[in-house]
Amino acid sequence: MGIKIITDNCCDLPQELLARYDITVVPLRVRFKDEEIPPGQFSHAMFYNRMKTSPVLPSTSQPQPGDFLLEYNKAKDCGQEVISIHLSSGISGTVQSAHMAAQMMQGNNIHVVDSLKASVGQGLMVLEAARRADRKEDISSILKRLEEMKKRLRCVFVVGNLEALIKGGRLSRTKAIIAGTLDIKPVLHMDECGKIVPFDRARGYKGARKKLLDIMENLGSELSGQTTGICHSACPEHAEYLKQAIQERFGSKEVIIGEIGPVIGSHVGPGTFSVFFESQPYA
Repeated sequence: MGIKIITDNCCDLPQELLARYDITVVPLRVRFKDEEIPPGQFSHAMFYNRMKTSPVLPSTSQPQPGDFLLEYNKAKDCGQEVISIHLSSGISGTVQSAHMAAQMMQGNNIHVVDSLKASVGQGLMVLEAARRADRKEDISSILKRLEEMKKRLRCVFVVGNLEALIKGGRLSRTKAIIAGTLDIKPVLHMDECGKIVPFDRARGYKGARKKLLDIMENLGSELSGQTTGICHSACPEHAEYLKQAIQERFGSKEVIIGEIGPVIGSHVGPGTFSVFFESQPYA
């Protein structure tokens, strides 16, 4: 029996990696008011341009259990066992929909994993599972590694759009005005429960990039031997700078860059960039 890896479109992995390992993506949906944006038919550049000019922020919705059930049945028909890895339950109900679909299957061959991560943090877990499955590792060892990654993987990011933080309730408008005046960039991270919480702050984009690298150095564990990740929303120059700096400063063997798609982009806006790396387990 082979192993099928399924995820959602919040993993933000490059398309070539998804294709190489035959990873199935179940999409969350994005809409501007009553207009739904069809997954895969709206480029990231078009989305962020639309977001800049739209009078309202886009909204998102999670997949329905039936969306997962369709893919789980396809895998079952092919005689495959499923590992289904999804966006953190701390910020979305996606993984709950996946669990409901797995229960409908009434079998033991669907393994739903709450990544407790987002974007390329989730993507690194998906990629790790896919590569191990490709090497014909048994499913128990893959699941064990994913549980380890949940405890070790850090997601630290700088949000470029303070309006998104205000509407999300993570920053007051008064503090946003002060931050904008002083060019302060909030640094946030995902905690051990998969929720987004404040972590630090930096002055300007240059200071923010340095702050992320310093955090990696302080918290990272054996960075030279691990695959690290970067994501960005319409600011590739920050991603490329961070990739080069990570390779030079830490000697990381592989650095994966993903662009934040419309789902997460709806909540963080353009100008956001992140780093993803493994540390010692959360205390």
